[in-house]
Amino acid sequence: MSSTAEVFAAMKEAVVGDGGKALQRKFKGSATFAVGDKMYSLDLSSPTSCNVSEGDAFDGKADLKIICTEEVMGKMIRKEVQPQQAFMKGMLKIKGKMNLAMKLTAVLAATRKKLPSSKL
Repeated sequence: MSSTAEVFAAMKEAVVGDGGKALQRKFKGSATFAVGDKMYSLDLSSPTSCNVSEGDAFDGKADLKIICTEEVMGKMIRKEVQPQQAFMKGMLKIKGKMNLAMKLTAVLAATRKKLPSSKL
């Protein structure tokens, strides 16, 4: 099983280069992840600023805020639960633009590709 830090390191790899630009065309926004007691920021608002960083880089003004536990994040990465299912079951809280939340699956899929298969 992968740790939250490893997941977001893989997400950072996924958003650079051509893959990041393709992901940016799909997502087109910023998101803050509150996973357990840690915060991570995903910036896919423009093709030149694709980045993942630790902490809240948007000072609470991200287009989307995702709140979940480390366990739920791990389940979403391992495809044991889809983000939409986690939201409906109350395992995942969303604040902000719901259309971006629907595109979260694409971000997780790109992240999954960058994680070593032994970490899934």
